[in-house]
Amino acid sequence: MLHRLFITIMSVVVCIAADAQEICTINGTIADSKLENGKKIKEVSLIFTNELGQPVEVAKTKVKKGKYSFSYELANDEPILMYTIGGFGDGKSIEVFVEPGLVTVNTASASMPCLSHVSGTPTNDAYSAYKSLLNNRQSEIDAAISRLEASRGKEWLESAEGKSEVKRIKALESISTQSQILKFLIEHNTSPMTPFLIERTLLPKLTSAYAEQMTKTISALLHNHPYYHSLRNQVLSNNLKVGNEVPNIMLPLANGETKNLVDYRGKYVVLNYWKEGCEKSKEMLAELQNLYDVIKGNNADFVIMSVSLGDDIEAWKSVIESSKINREGWFHACDGLGADSPAAKLAGVGNAPKIILIEPEGRAVSLDMEIDEVVMRVEQIIAGDLYYLDQE
Repeated sequence: MLHRLFITIMSVVVCIAADAQEICTINGTIADSKLENGKKIKEVSLIFTNELGQPVEVAKTKVKKGKYSFSYELANDEPILMYTIGGFGDGKSIEVFVEPGLVTVNTASASMPCLSHVSGTPTNDAYSAYKSLLNNRQSEIDAAISRLEASRGKEWLESAEGKSEVKRIKALESISTQSQILKFLIEHNTSPMTPFLIERTLLPKLTSAYAEQMTKTISALLHNHPYYHSLRNQVLSNNLKVGNEVPNIMLPLANGETKNLVDYRGKYVVLNYWKEGCEKSKEMLAELQNLYDVIKGNNADFVIMSVSLGDDIEAWKSVIESSKINREGWFHACDGLGADSPAAKLAGVGNAPKIILIEPEGRAVSLDMEIDEVVMRVEQIIAGDLYYLDQE
C-alpha cells in the first residue's frame, strides 16, 4: 500500500513539474543612480517588443539603494527573446535576453545604461562576448593611432598623409572586426542571438546572395524561432521580385484570428493593399468583387487577401461591412499601423492600392499589375494557362 501511495505521489509531482513555468530572475545593480537630468532613478520596467514592433511593458519594479529585481515566468516552450530594461529617460535602456536562470545586470551609471554588463545565462553571456568584440575594435584603433602619434608626432597625424593613414587603420580594423564577428556568429549558430544580430547589424551590409548564405548557417534547431523567421522574411523582402518567394507576412484578420501568408500555401493568393478614403482603392475593391465572382464561379483554388493600410481599425471594419466584401474565401487584414505595417514594408508596399499575385508555392507571379491585368491573368490561370512558368 505504501509503495502504491509513493508511486501515486511521485506521479503527481512529475506532472506538476512538467506543467511548471520556468523562471528568469534578473538582479540589477546601479552604482551611480543619478540620471542624466540629475535626478535619481526610482523604478525600472521590463519591456518586450512585439511582432508589430510595439513596446509592451510586462513588469515594473522599484530601485532601492541602487538595486532592483525582476522575476519573470516563461510559459512552456516560450522562445528566448531580447527584452529591454527601461526607465533611464530619453529612450535609454539595457538590452537583456530573457531565458531561464539568473541574469545579473551591473550598471556603472544610470546616465549610461547602454554600458551595462549583462551575464549569467548562455545567451546573455554570448551577447556580452559579442559586444566585447566591438569594444576591442575601438581599443585597437585608439592604440594604433596613439602609436602613430608617438612615433610621427601630432602635427603629422593632422596632415593629409596622417589623416589618410588613420583612415587606412580604421578600414583594416573594420574588416578584421567584421571577419571576427562572422566567425563568432557562425560558431554560435544555435543561439537565438545569432539571427537577431545578423538581421540587425549585418543584413544592411550584405549582398542578397551573401545574406542567404548567412541564413543557411543557422542551426535547424532555430528554424521555428521568431528571430529566424524575421531574418528570413527580411532576406526575402530584400530580394523580392517576380519568381521569388514572397515574405511570410503576418495577417491580423477582421474575425480576430491571426494568420500568416504561408497558411495559404497550395492556393493562388491575390494579395492586395488598400486604404480607406482612397478613391483608387475603392475602384480596386469594386473590381475585386467581380474577380471574386469569377473565382467562386469556377471553384478555383484562389483566395483574395485584402490588407488595409489604414490606422483606424473600427473604420476599416465598417468599410468591409458597408462594401459587402466580407465573403467566404475573401480575407481581410489590418494591424492599424498604416504604411508602417510590417505586412506592407516586407512586401515593398509604400502606397495603396497595390496588388501582388502569388502562386501556390509562395512565389510572386506579379508585383505591379493594374487590377484589369490581374483579372485577365487570373482568368488565364483558371483556364489552365500557367503563363508565368515561361517567365522563370
